[in-house]
Amino acid sequence: MSHVNEQPRATAPPSTDRFRGIKRYGKKFTTRDGWLGDYDFGWLCTPGLPWGKRKATRAPQFYALDADLPILLAMTCGFQHSLAMLAGLITPPIIFSSALNLDGSTQAYMISASLIGCGILSLVQMSRLHLWRNYYLGTGLITVVGTSFATLSTGFSIFNSLYANGKCPSTTAADGTVTRGPCPDAYGMLLGTSLICSFLEMGMAFVPPKKLKKIFPPIVTGTVILLIGASLQVIGESGVLNWAGGSNDCHLRPETGIFRLCPTIFAKRPLPWGSPEFIGLGFLSFITIVLVELFGSPFLKNASIIMGLLVGCIVAGAAGYMDSSAIDRAPAITFLWVKTFKIRVYPPAILPMLAVYRLCCIRLFF
Repeated sequence: MSHVNEQPRATAPPSTDRFRGIKRYGKKFTTRDGWLGDYDFGWLCTPGLPWGKRKATRAPQFYALDADLPILLAMTCGFQHSLAMLAGLITPPIIFSSALNLDGSTQAYMISASLIGCGILSLVQMSRLHLWRNYYLGTGLITVVGTSFATLSTGFSIFNSLYANGKCPSTTAADGTVTRGPCPDAYGMLLGTSLICSFLEMGMAFVPPKKLKKIFPPIVTGTVILLIGASLQVIGESGVLNWAGGSNDCHLRPETGIFRLCPTIFAKRPLPWGSPEFIGLGFLSFITIVLVELFGSPFLKNASIIMGLLVGCIVAGAAGYMDSSAIDRAPAITFLWVKTFKIRVYPPAILPMLAVYRLCCIRLFF
Protein backbone atom coordinates (compact mmCIF):
# COMPACT_ATOMS: atom_id res chain seq x y z
CA MET A 1 0.00 0.00 0.00
CA SER A 2 1.41 3.38 -0.98
CA HIS A 3 1.27 6.44 1.20
CA VAL A 4 2.45 10.04 1.19
CA ASN A 5 4.37 11.84 3.90
CA GLU A 6 3.21 15.35 3.05
CA GLN A 7 -0.21 16.85 3.03
CA PRO A 8 -1.30 18.60 -0.16
CA ARG A 9 -0.83 22.33 -0.14
CA ALA A 10 -3.80 24.64 0.01
CA THR A 11 -4.90 26.07 -3.30
CA ALA A 12 -4.66 29.79 -3.82
CA PRO A 13 -7.93 31.67 -3.37
CA PRO A 14 -9.52 33.05 -6.55
CA SER A 15 -8.32 36.48 -7.51
CA THR A 16 -10.66 39.39 -6.94
CA ASP A 17 -8.63 41.82 -9.03
CA ARG A 18 -10.97 43.34 -11.62
CA PHE A 19 -8.06 44.31 -13.84
CA ARG A 20 -6.48 40.87 -13.85
CA GLY A 21 -7.42 40.22 -17.48
CA ILE A 22 -6.14 43.61 -18.63
CA LYS A 23 -2.84 43.09 -16.80
CA ARG A 24 -2.50 39.59 -18.25
CA TYR A 25 -2.97 40.75 -21.83
CA GLY A 26 -0.79 43.78 -21.21
CA LYS A 27 2.04 41.50 -20.12
CA LYS A 28 1.33 39.21 -23.05
CA PHE A 29 1.77 41.95 -25.67
CA THR A 30 4.63 43.85 -24.04
CA THR A 31 7.10 41.11 -23.12
CA ARG A 32 9.41 38.89 -25.11
CA ASP A 33 8.02 35.80 -23.41
CA GLY A 34 4.51 36.77 -24.48
CA TRP A 35 5.55 37.13 -28.12
CA LEU A 36 8.12 34.34 -28.53
CA GLY A 37 7.92 32.07 -25.48
CA ASP A 38 10.38 29.17 -25.56
CA TYR A 39 9.20 27.60 -28.82
CA ASP A 40 11.86 26.35 -31.25
CA PHE A 41 11.08 28.38 -34.38
CA GLY A 42 14.24 27.02 -35.99
CA TRP A 43 12.70 23.55 -36.11
CA LEU A 44 9.53 24.97 -37.68
CA CYS A 45 11.35 26.77 -40.50
CA THR A 46 14.37 24.53 -41.23
CA PRO A 47 14.09 22.55 -44.50
CA GLY A 48 15.20 18.94 -44.71
CA LEU A 49 17.68 19.27 -47.58
CA PRO A 50 18.99 16.08 -49.22
CA TRP A 51 22.63 17.04 -48.65
CA GLY A 52 24.23 17.37 -45.26
CA LYS A 53 22.77 16.46 -41.91
CA ARG A 54 19.90 18.37 -40.47
CA LYS A 55 20.80 20.01 -37.21
CA ALA A 56 19.49 17.96 -34.34
CA THR A 57 16.92 19.90 -32.37
CA ARG A 58 14.65 18.98 -29.56
CA ALA A 59 11.11 17.98 -30.31
CA PRO A 60 8.73 20.95 -30.55
CA GLN A 61 6.88 21.83 -27.41
CA PHE A 62 3.40 20.35 -27.10
CA TYR A 63 0.58 22.72 -26.21
CA ALA A 64 -2.59 21.40 -24.64
CA LEU A 65 -6.10 22.49 -25.62
CA ASP A 66 -6.28 25.54 -23.33
CA ALA A 67 -2.54 26.26 -23.18
CA ASP A 68 -1.30 29.82 -23.57
CA LEU A 69 0.50 30.08 -26.92
CA PRO A 70 3.07 32.78 -27.71
CA ILE A 71 1.60 35.44 -29.98
CA LEU A 72 4.05 34.88 -32.85
CA LEU A 73 3.50 31.12 -32.75
CA ALA A 74 -0.28 31.55 -32.78
CA MET A 75 -0.04 33.93 -35.76
CA THR A 76 2.34 31.59 -37.59
CA CYS A 77 0.18 28.50 -37.05
CA GLY A 78 -2.97 30.41 -38.01
CA PHE A 79 -1.35 31.65 -41.23
CA GLN A 80 -0.06 28.15 -41.96
CA HIS A 81 -3.51 26.65 -41.41
CA SER A 82 -5.15 29.25 -43.65
CA LEU A 83 -2.70 28.42 -46.45
CA ALA A 84 -3.34 24.70 -46.04
CA MET A 85 -7.12 25.11 -46.29
CA LEU A 86 -7.23 27.83 -48.96
CA ALA A 87 -6.71 25.58 -51.99
CA GLY A 88 -9.39 23.13 -50.85
CA LEU A 89 -11.96 25.89 -50.35
CA ILE A 90 -11.54 27.74 -53.64
CA THR A 91 -10.98 24.80 -56.01
CA PRO A 92 -14.52 23.25 -55.98
CA PRO A 93 -16.30 26.54 -56.88
CA ILE A 94 -13.74 27.19 -59.62
CA ILE A 95 -14.33 23.73 -61.10
CA PHE A 96 -18.13 24.02 -60.82
CA SER A 97 -18.23 27.46 -62.44
CA SER A 98 -15.97 26.28 -65.25
CA ALA A 99 -18.13 23.21 -65.89
CA LEU A 100 -21.26 25.41 -66.10
CA ASN A 101 -19.53 28.07 -68.24
CA LEU A 102 -20.43 30.84 -65.79
CA ASP A 103 -19.04 34.34 -66.20
CA GLY A 104 -16.11 35.70 -64.23
CA SER A 105 -18.18 37.75 -61.79
CA THR A 106 -20.29 34.73 -60.85
CA GLN A 107 -17.18 32.61 -60.38
CA ALA A 108 -15.65 35.29 -58.15
CA TYR A 109 -18.83 35.38 -56.07
CA MET A 110 -18.87 31.58 -55.71
CA ILE A 111 -15.29 31.64 -54.44
CA SER A 112 -16.08 34.46 -52.00
CA ALA A 113 -19.23 32.69 -50.80
CA SER A 114 -17.23 29.52 -50.17
CA LEU A 115 -14.66 31.39 -48.07
CA ILE A 116 -17.24 33.42 -46.13
CA GLY A 117 -19.55 30.47 -45.50
CA CYS A 118 -16.71 28.22 -44.38
CA GLY A 119 -15.43 30.94 -42.07
CA ILE A 120 -18.81 31.39 -40.37
CA LEU A 121 -19.42 27.66 -40.03
CA SER A 122 -15.89 27.10 -38.69
CA LEU A 123 -16.53 29.68 -35.96
CA VAL A 124 -19.70 27.82 -34.98
CA GLN A 125 -17.87 24.48 -35.03
CA MET A 126 -15.06 25.75 -32.80
CA SER A 127 -17.37 27.62 -30.41
CA ARG A 128 -19.26 24.48 -29.25
CA LEU A 129 -22.56 26.14 -28.48
CA HIS A 130 -24.66 24.39 -25.82
CA LEU A 131 -28.10 23.29 -27.02
CA TRP A 132 -29.70 21.24 -24.25
CA ARG A 133 -28.64 18.56 -21.79
CA ASN A 134 -25.51 16.87 -23.17
CA TYR A 135 -25.92 18.11 -26.74
CA TYR A 136 -23.72 20.79 -28.28
CA LEU A 137 -23.46 22.48 -31.66
CA GLY A 138 -19.83 22.12 -32.70
CA THR A 139 -16.83 20.24 -31.36
CA GLY A 140 -15.00 22.99 -29.50
CA LEU A 141 -11.78 21.98 -31.29
CA ILE A 142 -9.80 23.82 -33.94
CA THR A 143 -11.70 22.34 -36.86
CA VAL A 144 -12.26 23.81 -40.32
CA VAL A 145 -15.66 23.29 -41.92
CA GLY A 146 -14.88 23.50 -45.62
CA THR A 147 -16.15 22.74 -49.09
CA SER A 148 -15.81 19.03 -49.82
CA PHE A 149 -14.25 17.59 -52.97
CA ALA A 150 -16.58 14.61 -52.56
CA THR A 151 -19.39 16.67 -54.11
CA LEU A 152 -17.56 17.15 -57.42
CA SER A 153 -18.31 13.79 -59.03
CA THR A 154 -22.00 13.94 -58.06
CA GLY A 155 -22.18 17.57 -59.17
CA PHE A 156 -20.78 16.70 -62.60
CA SER A 157 -23.37 13.94 -62.96
CA ILE A 158 -26.15 16.42 -62.19
CA PHE A 159 -24.79 18.93 -64.69
CA ASN A 160 -24.43 16.32 -67.44
CA SER A 161 -28.01 15.16 -66.93
CA LEU A 162 -29.38 18.71 -67.03
CA TYR A 163 -27.52 19.49 -70.24
CA ALA A 164 -28.62 16.17 -71.76
CA ASN A 165 -32.34 16.65 -71.02
CA GLY A 166 -32.37 20.24 -72.25
CA LYS A 167 -32.89 22.02 -68.92
CA CYS A 168 -29.52 23.69 -69.47
CA PRO A 169 -28.87 25.42 -72.82
CA SER A 170 -26.50 23.94 -75.37
CA THR A 171 -25.92 24.30 -79.11
CA THR A 172 -24.84 21.70 -81.64
CA ALA A 173 -22.60 22.76 -84.52
CA ALA A 174 -22.75 21.36 -88.04
CA ASP A 175 -19.88 18.99 -87.29
CA GLY A 176 -21.75 17.60 -84.26
CA THR A 177 -19.75 19.49 -81.63
CA VAL A 178 -21.92 20.38 -78.63
CA THR A 179 -21.23 23.70 -76.91
CA ARG A 180 -22.71 24.18 -73.46
CA GLY A 181 -24.11 27.53 -72.47
CA PRO A 182 -24.13 29.15 -69.01
CA CYS A 183 -26.46 27.36 -66.60
CA PRO A 184 -26.58 28.92 -63.12
CA ASP A 185 -29.86 27.07 -62.43
CA ALA A 186 -27.93 23.79 -62.38
CA TYR A 187 -25.84 25.08 -59.49
CA GLY A 188 -29.05 26.09 -57.72
CA MET A 189 -30.29 22.51 -58.08
CA LEU A 190 -27.02 21.24 -56.62
CA LEU A 191 -27.41 23.59 -53.64
CA GLY A 192 -31.06 22.66 -53.09
CA THR A 193 -30.38 18.94 -53.25
CA SER A 194 -27.44 19.34 -50.88
CA LEU A 195 -29.63 21.28 -48.47
CA ILE A 196 -32.14 18.44 -48.24
CA CYS A 197 -29.54 15.69 -47.99
CA SER A 198 -27.52 17.48 -45.32
CA PHE A 199 -30.15 16.50 -42.74
CA LEU A 200 -28.84 12.93 -42.99
CA GLU A 201 -25.44 14.03 -41.66
CA MET A 202 -27.13 16.03 -38.90
CA GLY A 203 -29.08 12.95 -37.86
CA MET A 204 -25.98 10.74 -37.93
CA ALA A 205 -24.31 13.14 -35.49
CA PHE A 206 -26.63 11.75 -32.79
CA VAL A 207 -25.44 8.17 -33.40
CA PRO A 208 -22.48 6.99 -31.25
CA PRO A 209 -19.23 6.69 -33.26
CA LYS A 210 -18.77 3.03 -32.27
CA LYS A 211 -22.05 2.09 -33.91
CA LEU A 212 -21.18 4.04 -37.04
CA LYS A 213 -17.87 2.19 -37.33
CA LYS A 214 -19.68 -1.13 -37.12
CA ILE A 215 -22.21 -0.13 -39.76
CA PHE A 216 -19.60 1.45 -42.07
CA PRO A 217 -16.23 -0.33 -41.56
CA PRO A 218 -13.00 1.36 -42.70
CA ILE A 219 -12.58 -0.97 -45.68
CA VAL A 220 -15.86 0.28 -47.15
CA THR A 221 -15.26 3.96 -46.43
CA GLY A 222 -11.65 3.82 -47.62
CA THR A 223 -12.61 2.16 -50.89
CA VAL A 224 -15.26 4.79 -51.60
CA ILE A 225 -12.81 7.64 -50.91
CA LEU A 226 -10.26 5.99 -53.23
CA LEU A 227 -12.82 5.72 -56.03
CA ILE A 228 -13.86 9.36 -55.60
CA GLY A 229 -10.24 10.47 -55.88
CA ALA A 230 -9.71 8.29 -58.94
CA SER A 231 -12.83 9.64 -60.62
CA LEU A 232 -11.66 13.21 -60.08
CA GLN A 233 -8.02 12.86 -61.08
CA VAL A 234 -7.60 9.84 -63.33
CA ILE A 235 -10.80 9.09 -65.19
CA GLY A 236 -12.98 12.00 -64.14
CA GLU A 237 -13.91 15.37 -65.54
CA SER A 238 -11.71 17.78 -63.61
CA GLY A 239 -8.14 16.80 -62.74
CA VAL A 240 -6.55 15.62 -65.98
CA LEU A 241 -8.77 17.81 -68.15
CA ASN A 242 -7.85 20.97 -66.26
CA TRP A 243 -4.19 19.98 -66.34
CA ALA A 244 -4.30 19.95 -70.14
CA GLY A 245 -6.15 23.25 -70.51
CA GLY A 246 -9.66 23.11 -69.06
CA SER A 247 -12.62 20.91 -68.18
CA ASN A 248 -15.10 23.01 -70.15
CA ASP A 249 -16.00 22.35 -73.78
CA CYS A 250 -12.53 23.29 -75.01
CA HIS A 251 -11.32 19.75 -74.23
CA LEU A 252 -13.54 18.56 -77.09
CA ARG A 253 -11.34 20.68 -79.40
CA PRO A 254 -14.12 22.12 -81.60
CA GLU A 255 -13.07 23.86 -84.80
CA THR A 256 -15.41 26.81 -84.26
CA GLY A 257 -16.86 28.75 -81.35
CA ILE A 258 -15.36 30.33 -78.27
CA PHE A 259 -14.02 27.00 -77.00
CA ARG A 260 -11.80 26.19 -79.94
CA LEU A 261 -8.97 27.42 -77.69
CA CYS A 262 -8.56 26.97 -73.93
CA PRO A 263 -9.88 28.20 -71.64
CA THR A 264 -11.73 30.36 -74.22
CA ILE A 265 -10.72 32.47 -77.19
CA PHE A 266 -11.13 35.56 -74.98
CA ALA A 267 -8.28 34.53 -72.66
CA LYS A 268 -5.10 36.58 -72.66
CA ARG A 269 -3.05 33.79 -74.25
CA PRO A 270 -5.38 30.98 -75.38
CA LEU A 271 -3.97 27.72 -76.68
CA PRO A 272 -5.44 24.43 -77.98
CA TRP A 273 -6.34 21.85 -75.38
CA GLY A 274 -3.39 19.60 -74.58
CA SER A 275 -0.74 22.14 -75.56
CA PRO A 276 2.74 21.50 -74.10
CA GLU A 277 2.59 24.88 -72.36
CA PHE A 278 -0.43 23.81 -70.31
CA ILE A 279 1.09 20.41 -69.54
CA GLY A 280 4.31 22.09 -68.43
CA LEU A 281 2.56 24.54 -66.10
CA GLY A 282 0.59 21.73 -64.50
CA PHE A 283 3.70 19.60 -64.10
CA LEU A 284 5.55 22.55 -62.53
CA SER A 285 2.87 22.93 -59.86
CA PHE A 286 2.79 19.17 -59.27
CA ILE A 287 6.56 18.76 -58.93
CA THR A 288 6.68 21.79 -56.61
CA ILE A 289 4.22 20.07 -54.27
CA VAL A 290 6.31 16.88 -54.34
CA LEU A 291 9.58 18.71 -53.62
CA VAL A 292 8.05 20.69 -50.76
CA GLU A 293 6.69 17.47 -49.23
CA LEU A 294 10.11 15.80 -49.53
CA PHE A 295 12.48 18.58 -48.53
CA GLY A 296 10.40 21.45 -47.17
CA SER A 297 10.28 22.69 -43.60
CA PRO A 298 7.40 21.57 -41.35
CA PHE A 299 5.76 24.94 -41.98
CA LEU A 300 5.85 24.60 -45.77
CA LYS A 301 4.83 20.93 -45.76
CA ASN A 302 1.48 21.85 -44.25
CA ALA A 303 1.00 24.41 -47.03
CA SER A 304 2.44 22.40 -49.94
CA ILE A 305 -0.68 22.66 -52.13
CA ILE A 306 -0.84 26.44 -51.98
CA MET A 307 2.92 26.62 -52.59
CA GLY A 308 2.49 24.56 -55.76
CA LEU A 309 -0.32 26.84 -56.93
CA LEU A 310 1.72 29.92 -56.05
CA VAL A 311 4.73 28.82 -58.10
CA GLY A 312 2.49 27.93 -61.03
CA CYS A 313 0.74 31.31 -60.87
CA ILE A 314 4.05 33.19 -60.73
CA VAL A 315 5.35 31.43 -63.84
CA ALA A 316 2.00 31.76 -65.64
CA GLY A 317 1.87 35.48 -64.85
CA ALA A 318 5.44 36.05 -66.05
CA ALA A 319 4.72 34.10 -69.26
CA GLY A 320 1.63 36.20 -70.02
CA TYR A 321 -1.10 33.62 -69.35
CA MET A 322 -2.81 35.55 -66.55
CA ASP A 323 -5.02 38.60 -66.89
CA SER A 324 -5.66 40.92 -63.95
CA SER A 325 -8.80 42.48 -65.45
CA ALA A 326 -11.10 40.16 -63.47
CA ILE A 327 -9.34 41.15 -60.24
CA ASP A 328 -9.52 44.83 -61.16
CA ARG A 329 -13.27 44.57 -61.80
CA ALA A 330 -13.97 42.59 -58.63
CA PRO A 331 -15.70 44.48 -55.80
CA ALA A 332 -13.65 45.45 -52.78
CA ILE A 333 -16.04 43.62 -50.46
CA THR A 334 -18.91 41.20 -50.93
CA PHE A 335 -21.20 38.95 -48.91
CA LEU A 336 -23.50 35.97 -49.31
CA TRP A 337 -26.64 37.85 -50.38
CA VAL A 338 -24.99 39.80 -53.23
CA LYS A 339 -25.91 37.10 -55.76
CA THR A 340 -28.42 34.28 -55.42
CA PHE A 341 -29.29 31.09 -57.28
CA LYS A 342 -32.71 29.53 -57.79
CA ILE A 343 -32.78 26.85 -55.11
CA ARG A 344 -34.38 23.71 -56.49
CA VAL A 345 -34.22 19.98 -55.72
CA TYR A 346 -33.14 17.55 -58.43
CA PRO A 347 -34.83 14.24 -57.42
CA PRO A 348 -32.53 11.84 -59.37
CA ALA A 349 -29.54 13.22 -57.44
CA ILE A 350 -30.97 12.71 -53.94
CA LEU A 351 -29.66 9.16 -53.43
CA PRO A 352 -26.13 9.91 -54.76
CA MET A 353 -25.96 13.07 -52.65
CA LEU A 354 -27.11 11.13 -49.57
CA ALA A 355 -24.17 8.80 -50.16
CA VAL A 356 -21.84 11.80 -50.36
CA TYR A 357 -23.04 13.19 -47.03
CA ARG A 358 -22.86 9.76 -45.44
CA LEU A 359 -19.25 9.52 -46.61
CA CYS A 360 -18.39 13.02 -45.35
CA CYS A 361 -19.76 12.11 -41.93
CA ILE A 362 -18.15 8.68 -41.65
CA ARG A 363 -14.62 9.63 -42.71
CA LEU A 364 -14.38 12.06 -39.78
CA PHE A 365 -14.17 9.09 -37.42
CA PHE A 366 -11.18 7.41 -39.10
